[in-house]
Amino acid sequence: MTQLFKIYLSCILIITVGCFKLESTYANSLFSDSLKVPLQNPEPRQTYTYLIPRSHSNISNKLDQKNLNIQAANSSNDPISWDINKDGNADALTDALLLLRYSFGLTGESLIANALSKNSTLTTTEIETQLAEVLSISDIDADGNVDALTDSLILLRYLFGLTGESLINGSISAGAKRTSATAIEDYISSYMPSTNTNPKTVSIFGNITFDLIPFYQYGDGLDMNSTFTSAARGIMVEALDNNGEVVASNITDNNGRYSFVVENPLYVTDSSTFFTSQDIVKNIHLPSGRNGTNGGIRSAAPFAILDTIFESMQTLLSVNPTIAFPPLKVYWSSENNTSSGTIEDGDLGSSFFQSPDKIYILGDENSDTDEYDRHVIAHEWIHYFEDNFSRSDSMGGSHSIDDQLDMRVAYSEALANAVSGIINQDSVYKDSNSFWPYFGWSMDMESNYSYKPGWYSENSIQSIIYDLYDSDLDGEDNIALGFGPIFNTLTSPSYINDDYQITIFSFAKYLKDQQSPANIEKINNLLNAQQIFGSGTNGFGETNNGGIASTLPIYRQIYANGTSERVCYNNSAGILNKFGNRSFLLFDVPSTGIYNIKLRSAEQASASLDADLAIYRKGVTIGRDYSTGYNGSANLLIYLSTGKHIIESGVWDQDQVTPVGNYCFNVEITR
Repeated sequence: MTQLFKIYLSCILIITVGCFKLESTYANSLFSDSLKVPLQNPEPRQTYTYLIPRSHSNISNKLDQKNLNIQAANSSNDPISWDINKDGNADALTDALLLLRYSFGLTGESLIANALSKNSTLTTTEIETQLAEVLSISDIDADGNVDALTDSLILLRYLFGLTGESLINGSISAGAKRTSATAIEDYISSYMPSTNTNPKTVSIFGNITFDLIPFYQYGDGLDMNSTFTSAARGIMVEALDNNGEVVASNITDNNGRYSFVVENPLYVTDSSTFFTSQDIVKNIHLPSGRNGTNGGIRSAAPFAILDTIFESMQTLLSVNPTIAFPPLKVYWSSENNTSSGTIEDGDLGSSFFQSPDKIYILGDENSDTDEYDRHVIAHEWIHYFEDNFSRSDSMGGSHSIDDQLDMRVAYSEALANAVSGIINQDSVYKDSNSFWPYFGWSMDMESNYSYKPGWYSENSIQSIIYDLYDSDLDGEDNIALGFGPIFNTLTSPSYINDDYQITIFSFAKYLKDQQSPANIEKINNLLNAQQIFGSGTNGFGETNNGGIASTLPIYRQIYANGTSERVCYNNSAGILNKFGNRSFLLFDVPSTGIYNIKLRSAEQASASLDADLAIYRKGVTIGRDYSTGYNGSANLLIYLSTGKHIIESGVWDQDQVTPVGNYCFNVEITR
């Protein structure tokens, strides 16, 4: 039996495979040509197409049905079989299609157009002679006639691999004597060409490529005129039989090449349908669908995203070849836009990572597209890395390089920026806004200028981390460590299990632990140049308060049954995740037991605010009071084991109704 295979692309660890049955008009035949649709939210899906026969109701009424009388002539010595074009095989898109057209009364060039195997040597006249002979076996349902919409259609379905009720449904005439699927399958099988019982193995190989759109060399937008073909690396290519079983697979190499051996197949890919009974090169290219205007089918977009993630994985594998990556889901759609709303509708606001294993990427060409923004994708992938291989205590939220941020947010976002530059081997972070030329922005992480330098500055910290990596020495940057020490720091057990919140101080401390005294001095010079002076993972001795006095010391120590500690909320740098919004206390629990942690307003100005309280152990939240209460207080009655804990206090003011200023509270712990 002729086997039906489909070559499709499935993105490793990224995108699960979904299928769409699509149809369109196919000239002079009853089959659908291949179509392509973009990925849609909410589920990550990759598209491939089925080639399927249409039902009776879809056949054009312009074709006149013609009943043919059975003849018993055989002008050759070859046994009669369904191999009409004499290429050694019986196939749907050659032999069955020829019989179907002949049954409809087509002759000459209309009969054979695009329906002969390249291995067939028969002329049009010889094909017609073969068809006249094959009519003697073509009354498949045994009703005394050869009918296009019964016998020929049944053969077509059979050679496409259909069996059972799918083979005969709606295709048995009223006067048929052979009516069961089993009887019809046995009858067709008895006239299959003998060469099909031992199918020849063939090699299929080629390249998978996609369009990659670069940025302008001297601008911030995407340069459509410089679109180039890029190899699709690490893509799985699979061949499926007519039961949907994988019979061969291969993963593309760094040049996008794949190859496998299969048995004499019929293939359907993103290209037009093709038949082969010999070794063949089959290249597949996925276009961007863009040339400076909107409206094209963007087949290359998911592969561009995957390529950046592939490069990110290779960067980690270059320093730890044994690393194993947990599954990651990437949600991209041409509907993903910058509006605020529900994710299911594509209203993302921006591209973002969602713990622990989801990345959402913008794709709406009318607002913002990120599939070719390799720094943006790598940035979000680093957040996935932090969650799965390292540690992040960041609360996330909006941020910019000029903001004074919560120290955890500043560090995590700066780390993602810097390592995205390492992955892409480009210190200039680029983000396009749409497919229109010159729309977007960029920043050079090699530029050591920060608007407000310090341990709360994303710009300061990304500059430090990138300078630690690169070999371009400038200013205070006279060190080039490469990525290895950075990776080792981020994945070290000491870093992951540190008692304090993960910040630039944590990173600097454990990086310096690996270094020589000379390199430690160079690292300190980089930190000091960005107005970062604290030492240890708690930033002890930090003197830069960024203009908000209540932020120092970074950690105040508090004791059970002792005096209360004063902490303050300040919103002069912004709200929710900005510098001064949170205060931190170190509580070294002396003995296991139940403790009562109370936060109370210290002044009239703070008495009507929605105060919050949380407690962490090695970065893990073990208790919190985030309840809504505009009374300047919060409370935790909690069982704690011995060891260091971090208490966090703050104010929830999502709509920024609290006037800009400093608002203080007292924290006390009793047992």
